[in-house]
Amino acid sequence: MEEIIVHGKGREKRWVLRKDHKVGGLYTYQPQEETLAGNIYYGKVVKVQKGLGAAFVDIGQNKNGYLHEKDFPQNVAAYNSGTAAVPISKCVHEGQKIIVQVTKDAAGTKGPKLSAVIELKGEHLVYMPEGHYIAVSKKLEEKDRRELKRIGNEWKKEKEGVVFRTKACGTDREVLVEELDALRLQFDAFERLSRRGKAPSLLLKEDAFYKDLFNQLDKGEGGHVYVDDFDCFEQIRNWTDVHYNGKWSVGYYQQRENIFQHYGVASVWKNALKKVVWLDNGAFLLIESTDALTVVDVNSGKFTGKDDLEQTVLKTNTLAAAEMAKQLVLRNISGIILIDFIDMKKKGHQEEVISSFKEALEGDSQRTTVLGFTELGVLELTRKRTRPSLNDYLTVPCPVCSGTGRIISPESKAFQLERDLWEYQGTDASEISVEGTEDVLSVFAGSDQRHLNRLEKTLKLKLNLHTITHSHPHYHIAKII
Repeated sequence: MEEIIVHGKGREKRWVLRKDHKVGGLYTYQPQEETLAGNIYYGKVVKVQKGLGAAFVDIGQNKNGYLHEKDFPQNVAAYNSGTAAVPISKCVHEGQKIIVQVTKDAAGTKGPKLSAVIELKGEHLVYMPEGHYIAVSKKLEEKDRRELKRIGNEWKKEKEGVVFRTKACGTDREVLVEELDALRLQFDAFERLSRRGKAPSLLLKEDAFYKDLFNQLDKGEGGHVYVDDFDCFEQIRNWTDVHYNGKWSVGYYQQRENIFQHYGVASVWKNALKKVVWLDNGAFLLIESTDALTVVDVNSGKFTGKDDLEQTVLKTNTLAAAEMAKQLVLRNISGIILIDFIDMKKKGHQEEVISSFKEALEGDSQRTTVLGFTELGVLELTRKRTRPSLNDYLTVPCPVCSGTGRIISPESKAFQLERDLWEYQGTDASEISVEGTEDVLSVFAGSDQRHLNRLEKTLKLKLNLHTITHSHPHYHIAKII
């Protein structure tokens, strides 16, 4: 049984995977590079411009989206059949509610670009409920492309469209059909939501946070998901209802205490940044990361053992191998990794350590290549890099110690302050004074104090910010009224 604990309230999203009460993964997502591209909205047409051949759609963002007549299903069908294009006035009218997808983010004075031809991406194919055509990756050979086009035309309904990815080649038909049916069900769920929901509203947020979370739900054994934000809760519950049929239960956490504190995982973030990791037998790992590689030293510490020296060394090294495999996932360490185990004279003992390491890595979704032991007894391996390590993501080089150590970044401190203030929601407090360094308060307040105003409105509190000087990014709650 697995548990996934999700903090979705603030701008920084986090979730923790726990198996049998042991943390198996930490995931953090900050909004610096947030994009709307790929998001699906239930929007409302606010203006139709015949001269531009476009409509402007309210999707709940600061700027209305731009939807050109060529991006309607009617004109995709016209293009593929060779018939005349349908003018915008016959595609949509003012006040109409419509499901749209963002294809390009807002830029300058222009709002986000939209399409009414929805694309739902799967592992092997892209499904378009009203795409009207079949396409195949150009990376495939012509005979494979012809075969996929043929079966696509067999499967698709009249208005549907399908694009086969490169991975579709050689995949069992049954797998492709199951994926297509799952994407159909997903779009059906969006339509059901739009029928009972208000416009504008978000139907699907396609970002790394949800993508990684849904991937974990897909490959996981099943269990419970706990979420502290209602919109996030709705997204996850709708996804699980469509895809997993009872495999996962999703609960909405509404208590004032921080969700990580409540479920006993608040300290794991801090622990995952420490250089020293203690093992159950008193031995420890010393983890040092540089731009080029990560080096791990295994130290016997307080462990002396009751058996002979070789067995003591073997026991310590096998424990260290299993723990280091876990740390690779928790810290998202990638690139070149060198593990300096305690010296083992027998080759068979080295093979046992490698076996323990590989066994502990079986649940890791990232590809790890174990190259073996060098003549100096150092285990060499590489792990695929997909995103920054937890250390790189949450910290910056410390200016106080000229870069020899690391401290929590201003962004992470600002988001930590935001999480702390959420705990005062619904209390008797009416005014809170916060003292902090300029870099932390600037991130916290946002441009034009947009995030500060939003939080004050949501929490129904007056937040007074006072700048102080400190040697590193810092804040503290000075006064509560």
